[in-house]
Amino acid sequence: MEKDHFRAPVSDTFRRKSPFKLLLEHMNKVRECIDILGEGLLSYYKGDYSSFPTIAERVDKLEHEADLIKSNIRNHLPKTILMPVDKGKFLWLLREEDKILDHAENLAKMLDMRHTAIPKELREGFIDHAKFVIKTVKAMEKAVENVADLLETGFVRKERQETKEAIYKVHEFEHKADEKKYEITKGIYKLEKKLDPMDVYHLLKIADWVDDIADHAENVADWLRSMIAK
Repeated sequence: MEKDHFRAPVSDTFRRKSPFKLLLEHMNKVRECIDILGEGLLSYYKGDYSSFPTIAERVDKLEHEADLIKSNIRNHLPKTILMPVDKGKFLWLLREEDKILDHAENLAKMLDMRHTAIPKELREGFIDHAKFVIKTVKAMEKAVENVADLLETGFVRKERQETKEAIYKVHEFEHKADEKKYEITKGIYKLEKKLDPMDVYHLLKIADWVDDIADHAENVADWLRSMIAK
C-alpha cells in the first residue's frame, strides 16, 4: 500500500509564499538602515566623524540582509495563485525600496572615506534636509503598511482613504526635502570661492545622494498609488 504524501494546506502554502509579509520585512530593513544613517548624518554635519566606520558596517550588513529578503520575495512570487495586485508593479515597488538601500550604502561608504566639514553657514540647512529625508522614509514605511492592510480588507473605503493620506504625507515630506536641498545648493555656490574645490564637489554630492533617498521613497509612494487605483 502506497503511503500518502503529506500535503500542506492550501492556506499554509499561500502564507508561506505570499510576498506581502516579506515586502514589509524588506521595508523594515530600509527604515532601520535610514534611521542608523540619519543619526550618523546629524553627527557628521556637526563635525563628529567618529561613528561612521561603525555606521558604514551596520548599513552594509542591513543592505545584505535586505538583499536576502529581496531574493526570497522573487523566488516565492505566486505562479498559480493570483495576487491582489499586478506583479509587475509589485516588483517595481521592491526595486525602488532596494534603491534606497543602495544609495544609503554608497553614501555611508563615501562619508567614511572622506570627512568633509560642513560650513557653519550651511550646517542648519544640511541638518533640516536630512530630517525631512528621514521623515519621508518613515512616511513611506507607513504607506506600505497601510497598503498591505488595505489588501487584506478588500479595499474598504475607510482604509483606502487612510492609505491615500499616508501616500500624500510621503509627497509632502519629499517636497520639503527638495526645498531644503535647493537652499543648501545655493548656499554652497555662494561659498564656492572660499572653499576648496573638492569640498564643493563633496558637499554637492552629499546633498544629492541624501536627496536621492527621498526621491526613491516618493517613487515607492507613486507605485503604491498605482497599485490601489481600482
